[in-house]
Amino acid sequence: MVEPPKVQVHKVQMGKFNLSGGTATFVLDIQNPNSFPIPLSGFDYGLSLNGVPVARGDKEKNITIRAGGSEKVAVPLTLSFGNMINMLPGLLRSRQLNYQLDGSVHLPWFNIPFKRAGTTMLSR
Repeated sequence: MVEPPKVQVHKVQMGKFNLSGGTATFVLDIQNPNSFPIPLSGFDYGLSLNGVPVARGDKEKNITIRAGGSEKVAVPLTLSFGNMINMLPGLLRSRQLNYQLDGSVHLPWFNIPFKRAGTTMLSR
């Protein structure tokens, strides 16, 4: 019997922010409960900050999760603030923001969705 891998968002870390944009990294924890390796071909993602979409894309990344194993995969993002320039001064003052990350991990046969929402602090 084949079980789908378990995908969790391990963490979301905000990087530096300035008037032109910012950086973030999210880390997926992918667990393979099967007795054989599972190949991954990539993933797609979307990130919103305080309800405003700031990053969306997909990334090809060939990884094989060993039988019964797990792998943490870090994904760096470049964020665009063109549509939220009025919000940026408040973000820089409070250094706290709400995020929502969603997407899916791509396998050869199907995709596995992931989602995480929370609050984080901007790094200095």
